Amino acid sequence: MTCQYKRLLLLLSVIIAISGCIHKQKAIQPKANWCDKKLRPELKTLEEIKTLEEVKTNSNWFKVYNVGHNVYALMEPYNYQEVISYLILGDEKALLFDTGMGLDSISPLVKQITPLPVTVLNSHTHYDHMGGNYEFDNILAINTDFTKKTAANGWAHAIVKAEVTPAAFCLQRLPKTDTANYRVKPFKISKFIADGYILNLGNRKIKVIATPGHAPNAIALLDAQYGYLWTGDTFYLGPIWLFSDGTDLDAYGKSIKKLALLAPGLQRIFPSHNLPVADPNLLVEADKAFTQIRNGTQTGTPDGDKSLSFKFDKFSYLIRTDLLSSK
Repeated sequence: MTCQYKRLLLLLSVIIAISGCIHKQKAIQPKANWCDKKLRPELKTLEEIKTLEEVKTNSNWFKVYNVGHNVYALMEPYNYQEVISYLILGDEKALLFDTGMGLDSISPLVKQITPLPVTVLNSHTHYDHMGGNYEFDNILAINTDFTKKTAANGWAHAIVKAEVTPAAFCLQRLPKTDTANYRVKPFKISKFIADGYILNLGNRKIKVIATPGHAPNAIALLDAQYGYLWTGDTFYLGPIWLFSDGTDLDAYGKSIKKLALLAPGLQRIFPSHNLPVADPNLLVEADKAFTQIRNGTQTGTPDGDKSLSFKFDKFSYLIRTDLLSSK
C-alpha cells in the first residue's frame, strides 16, 4: 500500500468522523480510483435496458435493468454507494422509489422510460437516496422529525464531499461535475403518509410498510400481486450499516423480523444497494443473524475503533459499538 493511498483513506475516514457518524451504506475501503472498479458480474444475468422500441435510455451514469412486471432498477454503479432507485409502473401512474445520489439528473431518465405522472417516495432520507428529489413536484414522505429536517436542509457539501473523491466516484462518467460544491439539495414534501398507506398506480397497488431502525423514517414497499418487496436499506447484499445518528437497534430488530415474516409469500426482493434482485429467504437469515447478534451468541470483529463487523454468508452487519453496549 503506497503512502499516497494511505493518505487518501485517512482523509476519507477523517471526513466521515468530523461529520458526526453520517450515513454510509457499506463498510468498504474503496479503491484509489473508483473508475478502475469492474461492474458486479451478477448484473450480467439481468436484462439491461439500453435501446428497445418501447424504452430508450442514453445515460452515461445510470444503468437500467428490467427486473420484472414493469419494474425498472435505476443503478448508479460508478459511485461506491452503488445505490439503486426503482421505477414502478402501473396503468395510470408511476412510482419512483428513491432518487439516488443527485450526481446526475434522474428525471430525464424517468421521462425516457415512461410518460406517466410520477410520484416520488423515499426508502429513507439519507443523502444517497434523495439526491434527485428536488427535480419532482409530487413527493410523499413519512411524517418524522428526521424527514422534515433532511427535506428542509438537504445534505451539505461538508458531509457528502467524500462521495466525489477519486476513491468513491468515477469522474470520467460525469466530467462536468462540480465536485467542489456537490451537495444534496432540499425538497418540498407534497403529502405526509403513514404505515399501511396504499398507493394505487392503476391496476397495481403498493403498500407502505414502516421499517425504522436503519433510519427513523425507513420504509419498505410491498406489491402483493406479484410477490415483490422493496427493502430499502433494511436489507441488501453486502455490509448492512447500523451506524448513523438515528439508528435504533431495537427498532431494526422488529423491522427485519416483520419483513422476514413476509418471505413465504414473496417471489423476489429489491434492495437499494449493490444488486437489485435477491432471494426473499435471505430476510429470514438476516432476522436470525441479527437475533444472534443481539443475544450475544454471534461474535463480531473490530472494524475501525468504533464498530464491529458481523459476517454471514451473503451479507454482514456493521454496527457501532456504543449502540451495542446500550442494550
